[in-house]
Amino acid sequence: MSCQTNTNDRALSEENIRKARVAKLQEELASLEKDLANTTPTTRDAVEQVARTECQQLTNNIMTKLPREIRDMIYFHLSTRDRELIEREHFRTTLDPITRLYSYDFNRWKAQHFPAHYWNTDYVGQPFYRELVENYYRTSTFLFGDDPGVMKRFLTTDEMKLGILPKSLVSSVEIGLNAVSHDRGSFRAYMFGIPKSPERMREALDGIFDLKPGARIVIRFVTEAKTKEERDEHCKGAMAMLFDDAQVEKMKMYKVKFVVDEGQVWDLGEAMREEWMGIHG
Repeated sequence: MSCQTNTNDRALSEENIRKARVAKLQEELASLEKDLANTTPTTRDAVEQVARTECQQLTNNIMTKLPREIRDMIYFHLSTRDRELIEREHFRTTLDPITRLYSYDFNRWKAQHFPAHYWNTDYVGQPFYRELVENYYRTSTFLFGDDPGVMKRFLTTDEMKLGILPKSLVSSVEIGLNAVSHDRGSFRAYMFGIPKSPERMREALDGIFDLKPGARIVIRFVTEAKTKEERDEHCKGAMAMLFDDAQVEKMKMYKVKFVVDEGQVWDLGEAMREEWMGIHG
């Protein structure tokens, strides 16, 4: 009995020693975490300052020692986007981390949409930034849906603070139009779809004539037609529905393709030439 008691006492003593060691280690860990928390901001600031200085030197060398042709190759790699989707959410306000309220702030908006350091003038300098953004607009293809007014707002808003409106630079856009609406306002519309009004579809194209001459425009028209006959009927009436005669004439300034149900492609320039030949021989 005495032997058993001694064994239990030793076990309890060893357990208490381990608990004391754990408590001490926890205190040391808490102290180290506190020291780390105090030194991390200073270290982070120092590293960021070095990064800014190095980036500024690098981009200054790019601007002063490389010809524009080489710089354009760098910009193309950094900022050209093959399919840059611009939706209504593109313009929404962002969350203020301090007040926890949504409001518009340029720096927050830019950090959300363009988070890489080379979009930040604190790192790259204004001359590099200007050429980078010009390349972004000039060489990217911008995709728009059929939300009214989105393309117009994008083309006529200097959101990158460049001093030039995007409409002066953008050279390639694609617009997706659906002739049928699946509005949740009614069961029939949601399940089977109802035709969209010409006015609503034309609103989605608002801004198209703000583009510079020679711009590439692709209009992707979705009919949801069940037969070839229905699709052909949509094709024949679509241009007349979307554009009046004066606007069709303006279209000659652009490189326009009209794609129906991702199948039939209409080259608007070629179609106009054929129509002219049919009238004048």
